[in-house]
Amino acid sequence: MSVRYFHKHSHCLYPVKTRSSLDLNVYEQAEQLGGSFTRISKGLDPKISFNFNPTIHIEDGKTWIAWRAQPEPFCFRWDNRYFYLNNKPTTIQIGQLADDETVIGTKPIRSKPHRCSYEDPRFFKDTAGGLYLQFVASTYASTYAKNGKHIFDNSKVIVGRINEQVELVDAIVPQLENNRDKNACEKNWCFFTHKEELHILYSIFPLRILRESGETIEVDSSLLKVATKENPTFCSTAPVDIGEEYLIFYHWKNGVRDPSGAMYLKYYTSAFTLDKKTFELKRMCEKPLFYGSLADQLIWWTDLYGNPVSRQPATILPYGCLLENNEVVLSVGVNDAFMGIMRLPLDNILKKMTSIVS
Repeated sequence: MSVRYFHKHSHCLYPVKTRSSLDLNVYEQAEQLGGSFTRISKGLDPKISFNFNPTIHIEDGKTWIAWRAQPEPFCFRWDNRYFYLNNKPTTIQIGQLADDETVIGTKPIRSKPHRCSYEDPRFFKDTAGGLYLQFVASTYASTYAKNGKHIFDNSKVIVGRINEQVELVDAIVPQLENNRDKNACEKNWCFFTHKEELHILYSIFPLRILRESGETIEVDSSLLKVATKENPTFCSTAPVDIGEEYLIFYHWKNGVRDPSGAMYLKYYTSAFTLDKKTFELKRMCEKPLFYGSLADQLIWWTDLYGNPVSRQPATILPYGCLLENNEVVLSVGVNDAFMGIMRLPLDNILKKMTSIVS
């Protein structure tokens, strides 16, 4: 069985505990927090190789989900540059969750072919109540990569409205920060509404919140480096209202070695809370809540002959977060290979946090 075939059909495999790694898989990590993880395996497009990085939103009793869908694996060519096979970059698909493992009405957000790679979708509502989707577009791993002529040579945030036909329309590239600068990279924005005004959780270090009107809010977040150290750190989910505070998940990454000594990229996810009145840090986790695991199979990208060349990162990344009956519901992507719904008791997450004295 070839490496590529194994990964494309890995959804057929039942998760088992491993003895080859000290890591816990995504199911076990959820259980350690008193919760559960359910893999989404039904109703997905059979022509898609990998589905990951999902976002969720509840509207009129319906749970909407959108995610990054990768039709074909990466493949390295003779000069060690890699591309999507058959010139098929990633897209964003959308549907409804019938239950935690089943999507219905799966379709792409755009019916026409596109040249860029789409990734990292996140739902949000504007102040008028319209449902919007933000995502990132770039020429990453496409035949248009690194030509130095296109605004999307570096990743840029796109925002569009979801219409009644469940299609993305009125898409724009917001003229905020460096989003129109073709030499700059922008991603991991998190739109949210606070006091009937649209905000963007823009960065973690420094913790910056852009506002529709008024000056940008900047918060001292240096205490979070107890967990992240000096590693590159990014926003994961938009602030979720838990009463007097906002709950925020974020992630960071670093290079580590597997038991054989080979390097791979590992992501970690943790959380903190903000006071809703002052936007000051109130509580924080001093350690990761979960982490990308070698116990969840990593994807090997190959050359044209199927020989392994490089691995995707190890990730358990949330891009959507809801609060239902004191339960935190996270939509997470695992190792850029599959996705699912993680349900965690809010109290168990708060128990992992320490209070911050202002």
